[in-house]
Amino acid sequence: MGAKDIRGEQAIERGDLKVAEQREGHVDVDYGSRMVVDETARDAEILALRRLLGEAEVPQAPSRTEEFTPGVSVIIPSYLGSDRIAVCLQSLVDQTLDPSSFEIILVINGADDGTYDIANTFRGNNPEHQMRILYQARPSAGSARNVGIEAARFEYLTFVDDDDYVGPKFLERLLAAASPNCVSISPIVNVDVHGNQNASNSVNVQISARGTKKFKFKSVSTFLGLNACKLIPTKAVKKLKYSESLRSGEDVCFMARLAVENNFDALVATTEASGSYFRILRDESISRQPLNFDFAVTQRLEVIQQLESQRSWDSSTNDVLLTGLIKSQANFVKRYLAENPSERQLISEAVDALRIKDFPWSLINAGNARGLVISYCFAPYSDTSAVVASKAIVERGSIVDVIYNNMGSVRRKDSNLETIAGRFIDTATEINTPPSFAGWKQISEFVHKGLGIADSRNALIGGYETLYSRVLWPGSHFLAAKFKMSHPEVEWTAEFSDPMSTDAQGKNRPGELIRDDLFQEFERAVVSKGFDTLATDSLFTWCEYLTYILADELIFTNENQLEYMLSYVSDTRLREEIQAKSVVRVHPTPPSRSYEMLPAKYELSDSVVNVGYFGAFYENRGLVEVLTALSNSSASVRKKLRLHVFTNKPDEVVHQVQQFGLMGIVKAQGYRPYLEFLNLTTKFDVLLVNDVERTGEMMINPFLPSKYSDYMGSGQPVWGLVDEGSPLSAKPLAYKSAVGNAVQAVRVLEEILHNWQEGKAVDQRQQVR
Repeated sequence: MGAKDIRGEQAIERGDLKVAEQREGHVDVDYGSRMVVDETARDAEILALRRLLGEAEVPQAPSRTEEFTPGVSVIIPSYLGSDRIAVCLQSLVDQTLDPSSFEIILVINGADDGTYDIANTFRGNNPEHQMRILYQARPSAGSARNVGIEAARFEYLTFVDDDDYVGPKFLERLLAAASPNCVSISPIVNVDVHGNQNASNSVNVQISARGTKKFKFKSVSTFLGLNACKLIPTKAVKKLKYSESLRSGEDVCFMARLAVENNFDALVATTEASGSYFRILRDESISRQPLNFDFAVTQRLEVIQQLESQRSWDSSTNDVLLTGLIKSQANFVKRYLAENPSERQLISEAVDALRIKDFPWSLINAGNARGLVISYCFAPYSDTSAVVASKAIVERGSIVDVIYNNMGSVRRKDSNLETIAGRFIDTATEINTPPSFAGWKQISEFVHKGLGIADSRNALIGGYETLYSRVLWPGSHFLAAKFKMSHPEVEWTAEFSDPMSTDAQGKNRPGELIRDDLFQEFERAVVSKGFDTLATDSLFTWCEYLTYILADELIFTNENQLEYMLSYVSDTRLREEIQAKSVVRVHPTPPSRSYEMLPAKYELSDSVVNVGYFGAFYENRGLVEVLTALSNSSASVRKKLRLHVFTNKPDEVVHQVQQFGLMGIVKAQGYRPYLEFLNLTTKFDVLLVNDVERTGEMMINPFLPSKYSDYMGSGQPVWGLVDEGSPLSAKPLAYKSAVGNAVQAVRVLEEILHNWQEGKAVDQRQQVR
């Protein structure tokens, strides 16, 4: 329903929009809305009315590009406000600003409970004031404000709630401080139902702290959490709309957008009480709503969803501002969860239902961690170790603290990675030490600094119950071992992504430890458990050995890995202990929501079959057999199939593609951010993954590509280039060929094309039906 001027007995009221037509008892309830919003309809109606009144000449309607009238439009949305509107209007009638310099626009939304009669009396008793009364049939504060904004005619605009009032100099002081690129701000005083005033409320404290100097409007998020006490350039406001779907918090979303889209200055107009905004705290006020699931969770998440839609995800000033506002809304959720801890899953489901990407879980989780995760490389650093550790936290499903190292000099940041496990993290602490894979000095520094943080948090929460660490970066296990030695009661689960002592070629990894004080502590811990010390100084061998002995549970990603790593453990007793506490667990597949968080901007033609490959190239892992197969495939395959390669060495791939004469058939580019990669996997017709090509030093293949678990969540068919007997070869694969075998790859390419064409034919037949 639209906006209309109530009580339409007269054809035209004093300077107001024409009232709703009453013809033969019929009321056009949409009339007012058209008059406010539709310029053409309004001009036509004005023309008809002037002719009806016998005007000889009809002036041309003013252009919408005309400058606004100097002064202030005051917009008052009112819902069932008959018991309070008089005080609000009286405070505006009592303004020291000349009545010709401001207008009052009262928008009654919902049923009229007598508010109109009171307002109309004020209008009649104060003919020198410009006052319009509009009606919005649907009770919606956002919609009512939109009607008022559309009707505003003055250069600046301010909002006053119908249960509030303003000091006599409120408009005068605000207008004096206003300018086209500046929001002027008044003090705000809270008033309780007994009339007691509080000028020391949190908002006013921040207003007072601003002094008399200009500052950036967006720099103080507190000022964006309410409509009150601000004078805003009308031109900017008219470009925006309040959400009409939100039941609360529409002011936060509107003011946030106003701040983001305009680089406004702000200036506190006065410190006088007479220039203040007086906010009445009623039991019905939004700030005093009952803390039930609907208000504290559902409505707050709806606001967060709209705020998040404005984010640029680039850590800019605007992005930081929006993040802060989101956290303010999440505080309601935190309070509700504190009172209703059993409803955490319901809250999590509500977040997922609204597809909120980056809910501030750390705020909700504060103080609830009972487990510690040590992952030397962790989000936001872009690395497979960081991703898999995040997925493992999700799989474990408990709130944890995380300790990780500063990897800035060796890994780029991808802040979106923090959303994967965010809902299960209380604190994530970065240790500022030089990153190193094989440097004992740097690893030792990480252990010493990390232990201080871990011990401090452990004491704060009353003791961790669980400890989880994961390598390929050995610093994770060394710090976990040291913490376990100091806190033997904690249950330590240690995961190996790959063998540590040997690399992908089966050769010993280079890297020696120093037999310093830290090493001697580790050595004593081993001996105290009844095991011999090792003669080797290999830090990778010691990483395995120490972990085997001290950890309570050992996780391996596949049976081959466990068998291979056991093969070089000579101590029979230790072998038995390893087997007794070992668990084989494949890399976790991300939750389905992760595949939708960051839509990929990558064009794929639906007139060809698109095969996607995501992975690094090494000496014993590449795509030579696939490129060879493509160059030897039929003309139909080369015409209708495209291979898209996302890799760490795109220039090398381009060079290979040129050598094979496959330009236009194979497209190479760099990696995509992890969440964008996940989304991309859902768009390809086939996903390609390859095994490490085993050398003579390795009797079995202990490696399972982590990409396979990511592919599994995409729902798309997977083509595996497999090493015989490898973990990947035993997995469900839509297509399979031997690694290095181009002849088999040719057959697979033909099969992929055939299946794709068959699928297209089926789709066409279904469309015809």
